[in-house]
Amino acid sequence: MKKLICITGALILSALAFCQDTITPAMAGELDIEELARRLANYSGHASEEDAVMTSVSTINWTKNTFTSSVSLDVAKAGIPMPSGKSSSVNKIQMELPALVKDPLLSIYVDNTRTLGDLVLEETVTLEELTRIIDSSKQTPAYFENGTNNLVTQHTIQLQNIGASLVKHKVAYTQRVPIDTVASKAYTGIIIDARGMLPVHGEFVEDRTYPCIFPKIWSEDMDLIYERNMVEPQIVKERGSVLYSSSRFVEDYEDRVGKKPLWITAKKVYGINRTDAVISRNDYLQITSVKENMELLRKGKVVILLDKDVLIHGVAAPDKNKRYYVAYEKLKRYVLENPIPDTFLLPGPSGFRFKMENLKFIADSPKLLPEEQGRISQIAQSIKKYVVNGEFTILVEGHTADVNKPEGQLQLSIQRAQTIIQALVDEGVDSSLFTYKGYGGTKPIASNTTPEGRAQNRRVEIQVMPKSGYVQRVE
Repeated sequence: MKKLICITGALILSALAFCQDTITPAMAGELDIEELARRLANYSGHASEEDAVMTSVSTINWTKNTFTSSVSLDVAKAGIPMPSGKSSSVNKIQMELPALVKDPLLSIYVDNTRTLGDLVLEETVTLEELTRIIDSSKQTPAYFENGTNNLVTQHTIQLQNIGASLVKHKVAYTQRVPIDTVASKAYTGIIIDARGMLPVHGEFVEDRTYPCIFPKIWSEDMDLIYERNMVEPQIVKERGSVLYSSSRFVEDYEDRVGKKPLWITAKKVYGINRTDAVISRNDYLQITSVKENMELLRKGKVVILLDKDVLIHGVAAPDKNKRYYVAYEKLKRYVLENPIPDTFLLPGPSGFRFKMENLKFIADSPKLLPEEQGRISQIAQSIKKYVVNGEFTILVEGHTADVNKPEGQLQLSIQRAQTIIQALVDEGVDSSLFTYKGYGGTKPIASNTTPEGRAQNRRVEIQVMPKSGYVQRVE
């Protein structure tokens, strides 16, 4: 029988924080790797379809700021007698619901570079805090669906409750006003129309704009025009920094922007997550040239128009089933037995990842130095050995040190991520597995004021993710 030598404590804690059962590291060391993987999959809300007694499907509606999950318990599969067991069925739903909801919830964009899962990894938000929000959210009384054995309830989280927990400022600040002005007038609100495909600032592609909890607005010169800390804290906690809509009729959000708003068409979209609108300098000056318009920002009187399908949609999450955990545990043991210099295998909300620190490229170039080939080869071999095609995707993320050249850093990080992908493909990894993102210097893991810190920040992370599914399951 194969025994698991060790298991990462953080993985156990994150897997079990939303459930009522426990596994200690000592117990994990005594479990067969297949059994441990099965338990972790169940505790994470990902039982196999045939074993699942509870399922959940989540939908997000940014126009109403709601994250709604339809949770269903098959009482027959659960072995709960009816009608006497309805109370215990409701209790089971309450106990297991957080495990079903958490993975889709962690995929929500917070800002232009981070998801809610990223904040958990950064420890800006704890899983316990999210559990409290889930537990305190609205839930409909459970009912049997169309005479079946499925006991159903609707659970709704107000996204504003999550946003409010992240607002830390006490006083709104006013950004620096440019010297030049244009002819303008006082408006009652600001509308940014960012619908459709837009050029991505700093990249040579087009994309759509996506919603997040805290979007920003920039000028074409990358002057920051608007962000959450410019809004009075009580207002941003209660109403959010912006209202999202897909409607072109001002009457639909007149209570937010009044009868005579300034209508601005976005010129570009910005950010890793494509969440920030970029407007022309003239439109920027129309806001800053009039004191009353600056006050609109402080009061949060801003509406952003986006395409309806990006505002209201089902939310998929990585399907961390038994096969995922088996692959991760076997790969972890392989890496322990075959150490890769300056490379770490770590768990995360979306999947496990190789973090490659202190990567050596030709200066200001995406070209790897020959001495890095050994690391690439070792990672490629481990991926080919344990990552099954068709069940996983691989996201390669490029990061740079921050040397105050944001646009150049962004482009360089993209090119370096592409370099790593090509190097892995040259080693025999299937090219169809890969996607990439470049973060520039926006996600430092160390100080940029020292050579050692900058070396840590010059990194590539290879994230191995299971295919996503819309249905979450638990045994």
